[in-house]
Amino acid sequence: MTLERVLLFATSTTEEPVLGFKNHPYIEFYEVDTSFLPTANTCVCALRLPRPSQNTELPIDDVLFQLYDLAFMNDYYGLK
Repeated sequence: MTLERVLLFATSTTEEPVLGFKNHPYIEFYEVDTSFLPTANTCVCALRLPRPSQNTELPIDDVLFQLYDLAFMNDYYGLK
């Protein structure tokens, strides 16, 4: 996993534009209800990472990292 893949997931580009991003990329942590799969909103350059809640525990590291790898290595943005 590379930072380039994470940037691609969050912003739909592999490098910072010459003049910078119009919307600065940011990370949002939110309480999870069901799934720990990270999401992104590429329009505003937001990476949304789930965090445990009172009712939902954090999965073991192997499961969590597999979910992150699955999300960050996915090339499909709903554009095809």
